[in-house]
Amino acid sequence: MRKIAIVGGGVGAITAAFALTDHPDWQSKYDITLYQLGWRLGGKGASGRNREKANRIEEHGLHIWAGFYDNAFRLMRGCYQELVDRRLRTPEDPLGTIEKAFKPLNTFFLSEEVTEESRIEWRPWLIEFEGNGEIPGTGGVLPTPFAYFKLVLEFLVSQFEKVENKLPLPPPAADDAGYRSPLHHVLAYASTLPEDARQHTARHRSELLEILEGIRIWLDGIQPGEWINDDTARRVYFMLDLGTAFATGMVVDLVFLRGFDSIDNMECSAWLLKHHASQQAVESAVFRGCYDYVFGYPGGVCDDRGVGAGTAMRGLLRLAFTYKGALFFKMQAGMGDTIFAPYYQVLKARGVKFSFFHAATNLALGAGRNAVERIDMVEQASLVSGSYEPLFTVAGLPCWPSEPDWPQLVDGQKLKASGIDFESEKTPPTGKAKSLYRGTDFDDVILGASIGSLGYMTSELAAASLRWRQMLAEVKTVATCAAQFWMSIPASATGWPTLVRAHNQDAKFNPDTLQTVMTGFAEPLDTWADMSDLLVRETWPDPQPVSIAYFCSPSRDADVPMPPLQEQAAQWADQRLTQIWPQTRNKAGTFDRNLLVSVNSKTASGRFADQYFRQNFYGSERYVLSVPGSVYYRLAPDESGFSNLVLAGDWTRCGVNAGCVEAATISGLAAARSFTGSTEAIYGEMDLPADGGLATPALLSSIMAPDADWPLTPAFLRGAMEGIFSFHALPEDGLRAMLPEGLVLSRQSLTPAKTHPVTFLFNRQTNVRASFLPQFLGFSTYLESIVAINCVEIAGGDGTTFSFLPALFLNNRLATWSGRLFYGLAKHYAKNQMAGTSYRTKSEKNAAIWDMQFFEHAPVSRLIDLGDVGLVRSLLDTPILTPRGKGAWQAMAFDFAVGSAFAVPVATHIDIFPTNGIGLPAGRLISPALKPSPEQAGLPGSFRCWTNWTLSNPLDSARVKAVASAQQNLERQRL
Repeated sequence: MRKIAIVGGGVGAITAAFALTDHPDWQSKYDITLYQLGWRLGGKGASGRNREKANRIEEHGLHIWAGFYDNAFRLMRGCYQELVDRRLRTPEDPLGTIEKAFKPLNTFFLSEEVTEESRIEWRPWLIEFEGNGEIPGTGGVLPTPFAYFKLVLEFLVSQFEKVENKLPLPPPAADDAGYRSPLHHVLAYASTLPEDARQHTARHRSELLEILEGIRIWLDGIQPGEWINDDTARRVYFMLDLGTAFATGMVVDLVFLRGFDSIDNMECSAWLLKHHASQQAVESAVFRGCYDYVFGYPGGVCDDRGVGAGTAMRGLLRLAFTYKGALFFKMQAGMGDTIFAPYYQVLKARGVKFSFFHAATNLALGAGRNAVERIDMVEQASLVSGSYEPLFTVAGLPCWPSEPDWPQLVDGQKLKASGIDFESEKTPPTGKAKSLYRGTDFDDVILGASIGSLGYMTSELAAASLRWRQMLAEVKTVATCAAQFWMSIPASATGWPTLVRAHNQDAKFNPDTLQTVMTGFAEPLDTWADMSDLLVRETWPDPQPVSIAYFCSPSRDADVPMPPLQEQAAQWADQRLTQIWPQTRNKAGTFDRNLLVSVNSKTASGRFADQYFRQNFYGSERYVLSVPGSVYYRLAPDESGFSNLVLAGDWTRCGVNAGCVEAATISGLAAARSFTGSTEAIYGEMDLPADGGLATPALLSSIMAPDADWPLTPAFLRGAMEGIFSFHALPEDGLRAMLPEGLVLSRQSLTPAKTHPVTFLFNRQTNVRASFLPQFLGFSTYLESIVAINCVEIAGGDGTTFSFLPALFLNNRLATWSGRLFYGLAKHYAKNQMAGTSYRTKSEKNAAIWDMQFFEHAPVSRLIDLGDVGLVRSLLDTPILTPRGKGAWQAMAFDFAVGSAFAVPVATHIDIFPTNGIGLPAGRLISPALKPSPEQAGLPGSFRCWTNWTLSNPLDSARVKAVASAQQNLERQRL
């Protein structure tokens, strides 16, 4: 049985625990303990009930679920059903079913800032989506990028048809003859193209671009005029402008084929401007609202935009076009009550152990620096009894308190009087030092703490792993702030519905039942949600509040001088909130604080001070951003680089790659998969399915392991590596002598006459395992050095070139034996040492084979950003051939994921010793650093690399050879 320590209690960590324990026999395999800072679960989703103030709900911020949260809804639905099945709750209880816990919402508002006669007006823009009969959580297949492209075109056409009589439209171009507009033209043309974008031709792309360029000219031909003051016409025009830029960028940047991550190195606004969106449209409310929705301002200032284009486009498209049931769902209690209390109750009933008041401070590595050997913690408080019971009941609903249940803690009243904040990460936690040890307290770790906490918690990991240091440096977070007002009047009496009616003439709504969720408003609180439906969950004495308003926004960091949030909010309420709530002004023209409800004060100032204000500056309470390029630095749940460490959270690379419940849920499911080996697809994990459901001939376009036919598709070898690739030219005669009978050197032009290319690889391998196995059943971390003779072919064959590996030296006996048995590779057990900038290999009997030393030349970046790496790709992606009996050959495809690898150019010196035993000539080989320009002839030069790899199934040999032959024949035809 493996002991799993889960550090953290946010959505990612809880999802991992729930998925692991979903298997009927999990208790025979795992012993799971979750360690949580403070007294409650939730991370950024934590909420509490203030017992001293009517058990009111106090949130970290505003939390509303999107209808596309399919994985999150699936797990939540199962959790609620299990509550009933275990008789922890009945369907008649408050939030007794998931239908009671989540209510649909198909509208939201953007707030437009308009200057009228030298004064600022805020105009509400009501956006409505139709509900559908689908059930969130039922899975399915997401649209491909090309399918999204067509959905956007359909939307633009529908919007245009609303306003075509309001705009001074120029005549359509001759090419658009017969179409109602050029928008109709591009939609009609796109509808004729194959659904599989891999079947699109260069002519298809050219014609799409030609029509899109015509749309841009047509839009630019709409002259300024009075129509700009028509709310509907102005808004639709901006959407047409932005939509055309989006469509153009999708085609120009080949997103149909490459996926959304391929454009994530550009900031989203910059990407749209690059593809000819107007500055006015990019600065409009419709686009600013997209940033406000994801707190997309790295400095906490709302003119400092920073969201990667790919992540932004993927998120917006999923939000708008893949929702099920409704666009949004509002939780019918606090997030802690609706999500984390049910999860806690079910997981505890299943047998998961919880250790509250345990703050992890350090993950310590062992001597090999490849596994977590110790978890240092602080036990923040001692318990009166053996366990802590965290929930209490409010109006029939189990809830988390907003502060600990002090009587359960030793010296609880003294701790309360001291003002201690167990959740604050501003300073190191205090309490009793405690350590957990590998082999005794845990075998594996799921790190579910947010990335904001990892700087202090994982310093040893960062020192040992460059990838880890890069992740910490490049994946950014932002501070946030929130406020909650309890009002004595309904939202309908604030003057808001009148404003909505004035600027949304065509909308049909009931002002008494209008549910508002609005973003894009004035700072420091740019987002507002009417949460009055939560009043039934609170226990107010008379006179009770009639409505609740939640506000939130990004914030500057704590070290930036600024007034306290309460003071900022007071000024904002007087100057800005009264613009959208005009009936809340008092005689002085400022916000009437007497409209607020308080149990502690009857004065205007006291009422305001008694509302809820929160600033989130430190550690896990910070919001995870998706700044341009950061997706490439995120680590997937099984890519920590440490053999017993798995990651879970919205900061990992998980398909959504943005701060939201669905991203954290996908990550948690992937973390659990590292243990269970599940081959079940996770909905929305990738933009493009591995095979797209295509027939075998279409799959011949790819040689890689995941593109094999079933049942080989889920059965291949995978791992992660850090290593040095060094390319050299060696004498032909010596290399011929190293080839097995039946293999010959191919003609090539990479190296001088009478020489031939050879690749050396010196690396550390981690998480090596069959793709269908959990991570802990893989090989332990090992060092491996390899020599490969490139550009060889079968004598008398069809000329297809391969690589041949005369020898692989590794210090893992099981991996050595497996490689020989399953792949026929010439693997030898050896003594490898990798330290600093050197790598040394000796045979098992201490015969010196080679020493390598490298010298770095530049900072780390993505390999493809270091120049044209086509030559590198051609050398590394060439399949490997090994003899399997007389006249028989086994082919295998190594995929080093060149497109997503990280690298740094290095120069290398390799000293080969006469005792190498494989026929290499003794002496020193020198390779320069990776060359940035493809114009330079010869080999590519050397580089240090961090990447994940796959190796095809041994039974996939025939397909690998067939694909290699077809690809190389096609390439020869092109030349």
